[in-house]
Amino acid sequence: MQQYLHAIIDYLANESLIAPTQWKSWQLTPIAGGANNRVYRAQSASSDYAIKWTIRDERRRAWREYQALQALAHADRELGPQGVWLDEANFAQPVIVQTWLDYPALSQVPQAAAQWQGLVEHYWAVRQISQATSKLELPLATLNMHSVAVGKQLIAEHCAKLPAAQLPAELEALLVWLETWTAPEFSTVPMSLCRVDSNWRNFLQTPTGFVSVDWENAGWGDPAFEIVDLMTHPAYATVAPEQWQAFVQAYCRFGDDPSAAQRIEVYHTLMLIWWVVRWQRYLYEVPRGLDARLVERQPAWLTTAQAKYQRYLDLAQQAINQWR
Repeated sequence: MQQYLHAIIDYLANESLIAPTQWKSWQLTPIAGGANNRVYRAQSASSDYAIKWTIRDERRRAWREYQALQALAHADRELGPQGVWLDEANFAQPVIVQTWLDYPALSQVPQAAAQWQGLVEHYWAVRQISQATSKLELPLATLNMHSVAVGKQLIAEHCAKLPAAQLPAELEALLVWLETWTAPEFSTVPMSLCRVDSNWRNFLQTPTGFVSVDWENAGWGDPAFEIVDLMTHPAYATVAPEQWQAFVQAYCRFGDDPSAAQRIEVYHTLMLIWWVVRWQRYLYEVPRGLDARLVERQPAWLTTAQAKYQRYLDLAQQAINQWR
């Protein structure tokens, strides 16, 4: 297997395919995806793979994804692809090969109640893979809060990358409030596998429920934060507050986690502030060439980023008003 996979990867590494291409006995198809990776589908009469290059950074994205998929393989049912091969050394970018899951992806934000329930069940299934019982090497998730202190630290880390002159007055006001906020603390927090990237495009509908792809940021963390990541993700901007309230209630009823609702409420406020700072970082860094990607941004990125900064600022201000 490794011999022919290496030949395919070597071919793809030296070709910039922009359209489906027949190479020997393989159909190779470029797949549109995130800005931090390049993905191809490789199909033959007997095999079907996703071949993914990631940027090379401290996260070890390809390795993380491979390790997370190994953890999923130990679960009781199919929750994601199977990791097939990992190579971090022989190409310009690390590459991971995984099985291709030939199921339809969500084409928009979930609409039906059954789809929202399917997400609840998927997240609860993933959280059964606990840090305490797993023997696989895997670090903390690249984005997760398992305490108020950790949430504040994540926000502070982004702030530290912005010059003081790049902190607008309204953002400074949020940070002043955050510094003095006495939030509820949690005595016991479960630590389990967290996938991190909750974009609806990553969820595939199978006859028995959802599976998901794109685990390059996965790691250990508080599963309640995963729900907040979903709620605050830009891809879900059209979801009404009433829908989120129903979703959180369904999640908290599904299993035994007595403090989940309170942790979600606290993390939600922290994450909205995190997003305000994150969009301000984009507005500062991208024009200065400080946020390189494998895929170029769309020409309208600046207008979009400014609008998203304002949206999260408004949401964060509403959230902190509820704590006053």
